[in-house]
Order: sequence, then C-alpha cells, then structure tokens
Amino acid sequence: MKFWHSSHTFEHPWEMVSQAFWRKYPNEYQSHVYGTDVIERFVDEKGRLHSKRIIISDWKVPSFMKIFYTDPRGYAVEHSIVDPVEKTLTLKSENINAASLFSFQEDIVYKGLGAQTSLQHEAKIRFSASRLVDDAAENWLFNRVSNAACDGLRAMDSIIDKVEAEMQLTLQSVGRTLDESITDAKRSIDESLADAEAFIDSSISDAKSTLDRCRTVEPTRG
Repeated sequence: MKFWHSSHTFEHPWEMVSQAFWRKYPNEYQSHVYGTDVIERFVDEKGRLHSKRIIISDWKVPSFMKIFYTDPRGYAVEHSIVDPVEKTLTLKSENINAASLFSFQEDIVYKGLGAQTSLQHEAKIRFSASRLVDDAAENWLFNRVSNAACDGLRAMDSIIDKVEAEMQLTLQSVGRTLDESITDAKRSIDESLADAEAFIDSSISDAKSTLDRCRTVEPTRG
C-alpha cells in the first residue's frame, strides 16, 4: 500500500473556489475525465449539501497491466459535503470497478481561511492483482495521482479566473444599473421640483393679477 499527500493554498475566498470546483469538469487540463453524473443530492438538517456523483475517466493503463484490466474506463463514486457555515467542502471517493484487484481512495478538503482557501489532498493506493506487478502498479498509480493533482490545480486556477471575471462583470452591470437608477431618480426629482416651482410661480402670478384688478376697481356711490 502507498500513501500520497499534497497541500495547496488558493489566494481566493472559499466561495469562489467551491464554485469553481463544481465547474471543474470538463477542462482542458484533464481530458482523461469523460464526465460526471450526480445520482443523489440533498440538504441535511444543518443546512449542509450532500452530493453523490459517478466520475468516469480513462485509466490509461500501462501495457503490463492490460492483462488484468480489459476496460480502459475507470468508474469512481464521490461523496461530498458542502458546509456553508464552516466554509468547508469535503470529498471522499473510491473506485467501484476492478475493486477486487485494486483499491484507490481519495480524501479532499477545501477549507476557507479568510481571503484564502486551503486544499488538503490524500490518497491510499493498494493493488492485489499479482505479486509480480503489484509494486509496479502502485508506483504507476502513485505517479499518475501526482500528475493528475498538478493538472487539477491548473484547471482550478483557470476556472477560478473565469468565475472571478464573471463576478466582476456582474458587479459592473449591477453598478451601471444602480448608477442609471440613481440618475433616473435624480432626473425625476428635478423634474418634479421644476413642475412644483412653475406651479407656485404661476399661482403667485395669478394671485397678484387678481389683487391688482381688485385695487383698480373704484367703489360705487349710493
């Protein structure tokens, strides 16, 4: 059995990183992942989102292992929990095909740390196909996990940039809408004040005219 571990810090808040995670596949850096399929999702009594997904990928099995694995596709089940209060995204995944020949388990945690997000990534690898190839197979998968993790970070950085750009455009659009609303409100107020002033001026003018006419009328003698 081999153990693999990696850590990383994203210079972005957890909300942005967790949003990018759900948009991770497909991406240009991990073309071996064919796709994902959500088969269960619910919110528990604490407000945490639970999801269960099937992830389908190309194992790209080396030639010395093809005698044991005739299907190049790999299927894994992923369980995730999103806790918006604690700002954590926790994932556990494991292979579901060829389970009698090998076991691959991953534990991933994204945790918000103010303006940053930490990533802790662990994996356990165990082959039991044959003593002749088990060590070589574990070494192969260990290196593959390392390379895939690097590609995954590049993919996340790319998607985070897109999410950030979209958020900025949204904020700019909201800002423009707010500015336009304020301008319209000011214009409406100015027009109302102008109408009120015109009405007052007209009323005063009419009152003066009436008063002047009254003063010019001579009293009749009896």
